[in-house]
Amino acid sequence: MIAVSRTNRGLVRHNNEDSVLVREPDLFAIADGMGGADAGEVASYEAVHLLESLDLSQVDRSNILSSLETAITRINKKIFDLASEKKALSGMGTTLTALYLPNRETAYVAHVGDSRIYLYGEGLLRQVTSDHSYVAELLRHKKITAEEARTSSQKHVITRAVGVEPTVAVDAFEILLGSAQKLLLCSDGLTNMISEAEIERIMGDRNLDRLADGLMNGAMTAGGDDNISFIIIDLEAAEWKKE
Repeated sequence: MIAVSRTNRGLVRHNNEDSVLVREPDLFAIADGMGGADAGEVASYEAVHLLESLDLSQVDRSNILSSLETAITRINKKIFDLASEKKALSGMGTTLTALYLPNRETAYVAHVGDSRIYLYGEGLLRQVTSDHSYVAELLRHKKITAEEARTSSQKHVITRAVGVEPTVAVDAFEILLGSAQKLLLCSDGLTNMISEAEIERIMGDRNLDRLADGLMNGAMTAGGDDNISFIIIDLEAAEWKKE
């Protein structure tokens, strides 16, 4: 499998609170931390560090989603407990969007927050996760337009995060990959800077390093207001294990 990742603090933030997990060939995640001082960094690092040890290779397919959900529930409790024990880490939390990819046909997702997963194929980009954010809720209930959502000053306000409460609701679901050519996992530092139409255009590049540079340069040129992190997985270049 070929996967390329990038992470950058951007042009405005003093530190990078994003963390990226690339455990080829099957486990990938993006975590976008939040909290005072360095607490966001701690939360996102702990999330991907704890997730990295998860072994699903011997888990029956029917139990993969519940295993992913259980893992993130436990990670949530560990981060919450850590924040409760140390005053400097009080209130910290993180988004966590994880993808388990055991074969070419199906991907398994566990998702909390407003980081995203996209499928790309035949020139089209499709978001497969739902944002857990205040603005996204307004948009889903048709209280604002898509343009108002894109420009809202409240688009960074998330309604669900890992580590903020003792328990957390996790979106866990399967994706049928079909003819998709690539997968994109990203923090909102990318999607708040460049449009989905522009991401879609750049994703057509068959050279992954050039593609990744194009996404990062686009977000930085647009202002780099936030930390920018993403993972691109080339499904066509993958060598899949026979089951």
